Amino acid sequence: MPTMKLRISILWVLLAVLALATGCKSDDYGDGSTPLDNAAFIDATEVSPDAAVVIRKDLETFPREFSIKLVSPAPADSEIAFTVDEGAIGTYNRRHGTSYTLLPKTYYDLSETSVHIGAGKTISDPVTIVFKGLDAMELDKTYLFPVSITQTPGGIGLVKGSETVWFVVKRSSAITTAADLTDCYMWIPSYETPAGWAAIEGFKELTFECLVNIRDFTHKTAIGYEINVTSVMGVEQWLLMRVGDSGYPRQQIQMNIGGAYWPGNGRDWIVPALTLDPGEWYHLAYTWDLAASIGRLYVNGKLAYETTASWAEDTFNLNLLKTGGLEDKGYRFFIGYSYDPDRPLYGLISEARVWSKARTQEEIFRDMYKVENPETLPELRGYWKFDEGRGNKVIDHSQYHNDAECLDGKNNFENKERNEGTLKWNNAIEIPVLNKVE
Repeated sequence: MPTMKLRISILWVLLAVLALATGCKSDDYGDGSTPLDNAAFIDATEVSPDAAVVIRKDLETFPREFSIKLVSPAPADSEIAFTVDEGAIGTYNRRHGTSYTLLPKTYYDLSETSVHIGAGKTISDPVTIVFKGLDAMELDKTYLFPVSITQTPGGIGLVKGSETVWFVVKRSSAITTAADLTDCYMWIPSYETPAGWAAIEGFKELTFECLVNIRDFTHKTAIGYEINVTSVMGVEQWLLMRVGDSGYPRQQIQMNIGGAYWPGNGRDWIVPALTLDPGEWYHLAYTWDLAASIGRLYVNGKLAYETTASWAEDTFNLNLLKTGGLEDKGYRFFIGYSYDPDRPLYGLISEARVWSKARTQEEIFRDMYKVENPETLPELRGYWKFDEGRGNKVIDHSQYHNDAECLDGKNNFENKERNEGTLKWNNAIEIPVLNKVE
């Protein structure tokens, strides 16, 4: 004799089979859902129904695309309608405790209100929203732009919770673009030739700077070995900013200078001010005055560590290498690489710079997010903003014009591998501004 729970389960199965056999429309249920296997949704909701549209403040237009997808191939040619859904704003605000308003019509063009999905297909052609007139949009004010599917053909329902995407639109005063160096790294080809050496020779003082967001410190090599080093920028065994090392705290910034390590003393030498958390943005700066033999590390514009950093000569070069000279191809100035591919950055980077002066704390704090008039500053030897947002080349905005190129993260540079990589971009970030003076 079946139990009560079993009888109820059998009843639900029979009801589901009956519904499929009789063929339901997309409005079979009052909430717009359907018991059918096929249903429509907006692709932008696959990660989250909230889609950030963070727009750089100097842009006048900004395109964004979405498509409508089906769970299963369309049984016949299908038209699916959608609309800008002002009624969805209340739902969003109640859910998030916000009071955002609808993006005014003057700030967008959405020329289509429906898409076609051909028989046997599962996705429509992209629909483009053009956010426009942005120079008139108030900085740092957030708007909502909800788009909802409003009609599907018979036999196609809606994926509940994914029929609406809330584009959260803001023209931001912050940095909104960064490069992702997870599977690639940056090489400066002109540093291989005498034409590029003027920018990286004759340092009596020096500063490295960059903004980084390291996603993960626990990744492994392709064959399973744990990776102990995150390479930020510099030259292996010469002058290198990195995070962690074999036998050292994994998430702690470390400078390698001529083979010496500091902070030193292995895993027992933990400096909380130098310890980074995964997924957080940091401004890192290292300064070195050769005559004074003083090196300093700054995190978010604040002095985090100071020590003696001596050098046998009164000048320092980034192109004359410790081992093998110009023939040792593994020892070069890179961004996101040092010596071999098993020491990646594995995260985002922006605003990388090399200076021929030991910048003061006031200068570092003031210019964390931008250097004004960079081509007028001969002491600014390299300035890669990483704000292109597309492509595999990053422009050097200093007066030396030594552009960086993306190489595949599987390349072993020491083995003369130079295959072009694919630089991924994040164009919808907001790097927190930490140098505001109240």
